[in-house]
Amino acid sequence: MASIFSREENGLDAEVEALYQAIMGRQPFSYRAADDPLYRSYADRYVQNGRLAMRDTMGSAAALTGGYGSSYAQAVGQQQFDEYLRQLGEALPELYGMAYQRYADEGEALRGQYELANARLEGEREQEAARQAAAYQRQRDAIADERYRAEQQSKAAQQSYKQQQDSYQNLVKLISASGYSPSDAELGAAGLSRASADALRREFERTRGGQTAAVYRSPVSSGTDGTVSTSHKSTGGSTVTGRSGRSSGGSSSGYKGGLSQR
Repeated sequence: MASIFSREENGLDAEVEALYQAIMGRQPFSYRAADDPLYRSYADRYVQNGRLAMRDTMGSAAALTGGYGSSYAQAVGQQQFDEYLRQLGEALPELYGMAYQRYADEGEALRGQYELANARLEGEREQEAARQAAAYQRQRDAIADERYRAEQQSKAAQQSYKQQQDSYQNLVKLISASGYSPSDAELGAAGLSRASADALRREFERTRGGQTAAVYRSPVSSGTDGTVSTSHKSTGGSTVTGRSGRSSGGSSSGYKGGLSQR
């Protein structure tokens, strides 16, 4: 019969398979008295006892006839021997039953060993399946944990990038609007280089300097009251008109380069 197991026959698998084959390969019960060691032992004892009884009986019969053997003595001696053989024959059913019980007990013992070995094998298989399931779950948990860490790192990176972008824009606006000189920590947080910050600050200073009032000489005009008017124009487009004292000799006195001297 083909093996009922698919795994390689070694270790406990081989033991279970061997027991299974022993059970399935047992021959049906049959009994031959000549092959039964117990019957042979019985037969030897009954025959020996029968011969002793035969001899004693024949001796007793010969004594009754003056020590001479007779057909009577042989007959009664044979009867004694046959009686023991009859008793041996009567023991055959008992010997048959005992032999069948031994056969049945051997079968039960094999089945018990098979069930025990198979239970051990199933237990090992269940433990192996549990170990594999636990290892698989640990692997899935590790993958899930790694995915979670990656997601958290991505969120943190996005948040950090947004914060840096906000810091960058705010710092650029601050420098451009006020000429602020940031610290190295502020530059690092905004991702702005010192050279870029200095360039923004110089641009602010250049723009602020161009918007500062720059007084230049304007045409001098004499009013009807004898005063002199001058115009101060800033690069921003506003004009400031000032009035001086009377002119003398057709020129403005007390001015140099359009700036009043006190």
